[in-house]
Amino acid sequence: MERGEEPGEVEGIALGVVLARRDLDLRPVVASGDPRVTWAVSSELADPTPYLRGGELLLTAGSDLPADAAGVRAYVSALVETGVAALGFGVTPVHDLVPAHLVEQCHRQGLPLIEVPRPTPFAAVGRAVAEALEEVRLRDLRRLGEAHRDMARAISAPDPGDRILRVLASALRAWALVLAPGGGGAVRATPDAPSDPGPEAAELLDRLTAPAGPRSAKSRLGDAEVFWHTVGTPPREHGVLLVGRPEPLGVTDRAVLRTATALLDLIARTTPGPPPVPGALVAALLLDDDPGAGAAPLLADLVGAPDAIRYRVLRAVPDGRTRPTPPARLPLPTPVVGALPDGTVRAVLADRGAAEHRADLDALVPHGWIAVIGDPVSPGALVGADRRAGALMARARTVGAPILWEEDADPFASLVDASGTDAFARRVLGPLAEDDDTARTLRRTLRAWLTRHGGWDRAAADLGVHRNSVRYRIGRIERELGVDLADPEQRMRLWFALTRLSEG
Repeated sequence: MERGEEPGEVEGIALGVVLARRDLDLRPVVASGDPRVTWAVSSELADPTPYLRGGELLLTAGSDLPADAAGVRAYVSALVETGVAALGFGVTPVHDLVPAHLVEQCHRQGLPLIEVPRPTPFAAVGRAVAEALEEVRLRDLRRLGEAHRDMARAISAPDPGDRILRVLASALRAWALVLAPGGGGAVRATPDAPSDPGPEAAELLDRLTAPAGPRSAKSRLGDAEVFWHTVGTPPREHGVLLVGRPEPLGVTDRAVLRTATALLDLIARTTPGPPPVPGALVAALLLDDDPGAGAAPLLADLVGAPDAIRYRVLRAVPDGRTRPTPPARLPLPTPVVGALPDGTVRAVLADRGAAEHRADLDALVPHGWIAVIGDPVSPGALVGADRRAGALMARARTVGAPILWEEDADPFASLVDASGTDAFARRVLGPLAEDDDTARTLRRTLRAWLTRHGGWDRAAADLGVHRNSVRYRIGRIERELGVDLADPEQRMRLWFALTRLSEG
């Protein structure tokens, strides 16, 4: 059984997806599996590897390809060592055929080689890779949203722990079980989970549940790779979640796994008295626009303010300058705290007035977090308040400082009719106003790009994607809306529409 940290990020698309595009007319010259392609780049450098990260489909016309066999061998060896996924060779105008030395070395060293015909520009290949990557990302976002929805609903099920485990296993196409600390065996498991997780499981379980132990690890069990993740803090109280399947976990898979461990921790904290966060309220806040009048007293008890009638949403992100304090140890005046898959902390606070909430924001700064606190609302309006807090968060990231709703008042509020702004926003945004994953992704990208004043790298960092994904999406937005985003008038209209669109 091998032990180690959680496996690295699995990204990209299968090379076969690109080869299947008939409009490109690509021809495999050397086949070597079906590697994952993370991006497409072109380079005529004799040694492009200092500018590569691995996983690329490298496109070249061979203008600086070494003429001798030894030079070609070194060229291919450098690409293989860097982890290039495949080499695309464009024939003409430099070479009429793929050089024989290159074909031989790709065969010897196991590097897939593709012939790019003269009518196919490298830009078309790059665009095909970008489109395929975007489709994968949108599919993963849909899968993540569906898994989160099903897990939130599972909280109110008769046996929420088993229901969450089944949802997790289905979302990851894996088996799952929870081991009790101290060798107590499985607390719960899916029907296909093994009865014995391996001869060294006890040692690994003790290591993960130790006070200063790691939070995650991986091991092998037959044909399956097993991913271990502690449940709760400290983990010795609630055990370790195991997920097994043949394939490594990707980014979306790990986000689903983190949500499952957080919810299993929530369930495990249940005592004979009232649970710290009632499942019905959590589900209502996650799923419903209006939790109803019954949620008000529950929420008041949760935040420790029995007389509260209005509440605020706090959002916080690491400032990127110092190592942030873990969310569980932040000085927040509420236990109603959660996190989004991107690490953004969200909390519901009882409204205590602007002065008190300014102090809450300032208290987070020494802990390495930038936060915002939105407007006071009733429990039924928390969904909209969270959306407005998200807009504040975008500005707080830009200025690098916390923002309180009262200190960032909207000057348009007294000039426009709120009932008409949503219709205006939908007219301006057109297809971007639709309620589907593609439209939501494009809206998030446009907001991030406008917030960063058209900065590709900073917008990409905010979104957690490659800068070329941002370029692709912005280009798509311009085409679908028929606008030129170099025009400040168009940018102003779109920003106004984005910040006033009602998304339910």
